[in-house]
Amino acid sequence: MTADRQTYSRYQVLCAEREAWNDGEDGEAYYYDGISFWRRDGKGKERLLPSWRTPAHGWRHTEACDCDLCTAHRPAEIKSLHVA
Repeated sequence: MTADRQTYSRYQVLCAEREAWNDGEDGEAYYYDGISFWRRDGKGKERLLPSWRTPAHGWRHTEACDCDLCTAHRPAEIKSLHVA
């Protein structure tokens, strides 16, 4: 993930029901698999968490995500209409 990507709130990610990642503090990373939230500590150990124990903001989807959240921020292709 890169810093220039659009970030979302935990609520937006939960409603989108798509995989999302959050680079937490102190070497911890958070992951949402579309159903449950997980935390990976600095030692690589993963733990299932309730949503309220995860960061409220800063969640990202994959670059290829085509959910409504991600497609709303992409520039639209404008095709010219030729009328004969």
